[in-house]
Amino acid sequence: MKLDISKQLSKLMRDNSLSQSALSRATGVPQPTINRILSGVTREPRRDSVVRIANFFGITPESLYESGSGKSPRTPTVETVEEIYKRIAMLSITERAQLFDRVSTNLK
Repeated sequence: MKLDISKQLSKLMRDNSLSQSALSRATGVPQPTINRILSGVTREPRRDSVVRIANFFGITPESLYESGSGKSPRTPTVETVEEIYKRIAMLSITERAQLFDRVSTNLK
């Protein structure tokens, strides 16, 4: 079942206790754009905005247009990319190399 992106985005934001401005800061999508999506003014946002929002929630861009009755998206994450970068930066060179080796192995 196809949902209006505004309903799905509203649900994700509510479930994660996020304001429009917090989502904007975390994704780089301008707050007025998020507002227009939520209010239904923009029904087909630009692909890069949809991708940024979906990546933040840990879901596929397509799932922003789907209801929960179909395939369920991955569990949303509240950890931002910035936080992940900060955690990686605190690792030693050896620990980073091990991490990237593990990531590389798991992506093959």
